Amino acid sequence: MKRIAFIVQRYGIEVNGGAEYHCRLVAEKLNNRFTVEVLTTCAKDYMSWANEYAIGTEFINGVKVIRFGVEHPRDLKKFKLAGRRLRKKKQRRYHRLLGYFGQLKNFEKLTGVKPRAENELAWIKEQGPYVPELITFLKTNQENYDVLIFFTYLYYPTAIGISVASHKSILIPTAHDEPPIYLEFFRSFFKQPKAILYNTESERRFVNKVFGNEDIYSDVVGVGIDVPALQPSPGANALLQQAGNYIIYIGRIEVAKACDELISNFIKFKASTDNDIKLVFVGRAFMPVTEHPSIIYTGFVDEYIKFNLLKNSRALVIPSIFESLSLVTLESMAYGIPVIANEKCEVIKDHINKSGAGFLYNNQETFIAAIQTAFSNNTNVADLSEKAKSYVAENYTWVKVLEKFDAAVDYVAGHSSSSISQ
Repeated sequence: MKRIAFIVQRYGIEVNGGAEYHCRLVAEKLNNRFTVEVLTTCAKDYMSWANEYAIGTEFINGVKVIRFGVEHPRDLKKFKLAGRRLRKKKQRRYHRLLGYFGQLKNFEKLTGVKPRAENELAWIKEQGPYVPELITFLKTNQENYDVLIFFTYLYYPTAIGISVASHKSILIPTAHDEPPIYLEFFRSFFKQPKAILYNTESERRFVNKVFGNEDIYSDVVGVGIDVPALQPSPGANALLQQAGNYIIYIGRIEVAKACDELISNFIKFKASTDNDIKLVFVGRAFMPVTEHPSIIYTGFVDEYIKFNLLKNSRALVIPSIFESLSLVTLESMAYGIPVIANEKCEVIKDHINKSGAGFLYNNQETFIAAIQTAFSNNTNVADLSEKAKSYVAENYTWVKVLEKFDAAVDYVAGHSSSSISQ
């Protein structure tokens, strides 16, 4: 049986980030097909990277998890300083010109200016989670694995770890159009893996366009969606009674996800209309959630409450423009719940356009129109629901996803000169 190691920045039942949750789902499914281990950190909070789990080995839902301590929590001052240095480098016209003519390294050597690569590496370390012991473990033990599967290009374990044994590495980048992906560091990074598995076709198009790495084995895989049958939940019932008629946001509540804009848009919507619609926020808040009679903040809730709230909502709302798949969008559609989303997010725009099961907005006016359409008596709710369910059933089943993982693992292990498979 092939041995597979997943490398991811956070991992745990309480870790509800999209990529980390995605990783856990795949690891648990593949654990029946391969010998699976997860190499990760002791961090639970992606903002601080503070060590909250114990160093060492544990089993989560049958999967072996090996944790390494983060060397130091994220220092926001150093992180911001590293970011400013990168922006200054990028903005200097002579650096761009020297880079174009291949003379940047000579210039930096002669003038003593800190090399661009060194600045970028400093930013990646401050971005974190900084776990050099995980990288050391990989270097020492990579021969014990047939395939290494890295989740999320952006963070230190993947950014640095991919080069340890690139010939046996699969990258699941969860990439989108954001400033860090244009760092010089990632130009070579995205050409190192033996295979890349994308979440959506739009993600693959974007990465190919930026890095010209079409020659690398790739596939659009995504994730299988299994939504549980709803079970009685006293906690959910109390919240449902309080919420009444509502739209719902599920996930990290933060400025980076445009939750501040969502709150602003919703309050303006309420001020301009006479209705009982509420907005329910589910998840951990990394920003203040405005107190308002029509805004309900639940905090982090268990899966039964989350799915009960999702299934009984009129629509899921996704304000973020930076998504690589959006599991919660697919979970919503699997229940037949339409999605209201920011048109600037290419991934969710694709989901909605292909399924016909949602509404897009790009400003305050179209946001109001989207909600009004979702709640209109003229909207065929049953038709929307059927389209949503069909889209997920046709494109995001575990049977199809696991077949693609099997093919990628076979490809990488078959081309690895150090395969240990029996």
